[in-house]
Amino acid sequence: MSNHFHCAAPAAPSFTAVVWDTQHPLADTRLRELVSDAQVVGVGESAHFVAEFNAARAGLVEALIREVGAGSVALEIGHDEAPLVEQWLAGERPEELGTLVGPLTTALYGTFLVDLRRRLPRGHNIRVLGVDLPNSLTIEPSVAPLADILAAVDPAAAELVGSTRELAGQIVGGSAAASAMSWLALERSAQDSLTVHLAQLRARVHALCVVHEAGDDAHLWRQASALADAAATTDVMLRAMADLFSGTVRVDDTTIREVYVARRITDAVDALDDGGRIAYVAHNNHVQKTPVVFDGVLTAHPAGGLLASSLGSRYRSIALTHADDQVPEMVVPAATDVGFRVERAGAATIGERSVEAACVDVLSTADAAIVYWETTAGTDAGAIRIRSQSATTDVDTESFDTALVLASATTDAAATALGLN
Repeated sequence: MSNHFHCAAPAAPSFTAVVWDTQHPLADTRLRELVSDAQVVGVGESAHFVAEFNAARAGLVEALIREVGAGSVALEIGHDEAPLVEQWLAGERPEELGTLVGPLTTALYGTFLVDLRRRLPRGHNIRVLGVDLPNSLTIEPSVAPLADILAAVDPAAAELVGSTRELAGQIVGGSAAASAMSWLALERSAQDSLTVHLAQLRARVHALCVVHEAGDDAHLWRQASALADAAATTDVMLRAMADLFSGTVRVDDTTIREVYVARRITDAVDALDDGGRIAYVAHNNHVQKTPVVFDGVLTAHPAGGLLASSLGSRYRSIALTHADDQVPEMVVPAATDVGFRVERAGAATIGERSVEAACVDVLSTADAAIVYWETTAGTDAGAIRIRSQSATTDVDTESFDTALVLASATTDAAATALGLN
């Protein structure tokens, strides 16, 4: 089966662009109505490490919290860092954020979180959800707390847990790129042994979780099951990253991670109180509702698409993009803690039927715009394009509910402070 998407040219969409007031993010009536009934609002960005995106997203998330009732912020971080970020965001930790979490989390979210904490009142009860795999893409952050739980509820697994941790401890790194290189340095026998151990541990935990689901320790088994899933999925994604570096990556491998994220978010939705809402802050390619396609080639089925399938109109997706000539881009490999550096790169040309082209006139006198689109009644979703990193990606009018376009895309201070550029 081909991984290229071929279809007849659909009707061109009709774009509408208006000024976006970044000081009052939900002042636009159409935007407010769009998010008012959503349980999950995906807030994207077309590139990482962009100062303007971090500022805009902090303002928008604050508005979702204060004006719409969002009580949780879901981030591209793992369960290992989420409690620390939550405590820090509430002002309960005096340390600098970068001393509590890894360098990649600091680079991705540091400025956004600093701005959001400044905006929110002390003593707020906003939850931070780590819905992704550990940003280090190492297995120890999942296996260590799993070992603590199993020591209490399943001491018979001690030998299996110990040997699994010994193997997992050989993988070190501050990001997916760095950890994948560490995994590649292992002997093939060690790689395979780790995978087998994780599969055995996961199967055992899942089975006993079912057995104990009505017991007093059911909550511990559920936690153990989630941690075993994270550990095994991290191992699979390490293999996928290694394949990427060797040029043998399979199309859709990254969908494994997307499914993991979507399940974590839907589990969080199921646990919400009446009226509870979640702001899911991630890259556009994760929050979009349709398959991720570059130059006609399928890359992944994103978490946003899975959320749209399960939640319907209770999931809304907002893209952020820019009209700058340059954008921060990751260059791998590099001799940094995260295995890459950040460089300014030429942004893809703004072309016809693109979200960015739709607001050129508005951005001639404003710093930000909201872009809406519609297709002619009775026609299929119209094909459009939107920037992604320094390239563009093929989307359609169903991919996002709207887009916020910033005039500039300068490199964020967090990337500079970490020496990534």
